[in-house]
Amino acid sequence: MATEKRGVMHIKTMAALVDARRARTSAGALLELAMLEMEKQRLKKEMLRAESRGAEIGARMQDIEAKQCRLQSFVERAETDLPVAQGSVAPGSAPPFPVFTAPTDGLKRRALAY
Repeated sequence: MATEKRGVMHIKTMAALVDARRARTSAGALLELAMLEMEKQRLKKEMLRAESRGAEIGARMQDIEAKQCRLQSFVERAETDLPVAQGSVAPGSAPPFPVFTAPTDGLKRRALAY
């Protein structure tokens, strides 16, 4: 069984008929040249956008790699330095990350009645 061709490029239109008729006259050929030039410009813009998007994706990949390395080194350091991992800081050194706790006083609580 033949594979079914799907997508925008495989939609059957009257474009083939029109293109064959246009090239018979010099005016038709000029019109087709103009259309091809417009398509070429559109495709160039599309390529520039794709390259720009590729650069953005590459930059984000580098950010992710850097963050992964930083987190991995933190995990390895925490495994070798058990007192820091348990929350007790060695004298004269600061904790790697500040520890924040949510305040419990003054919070409004509601009982849900279903």
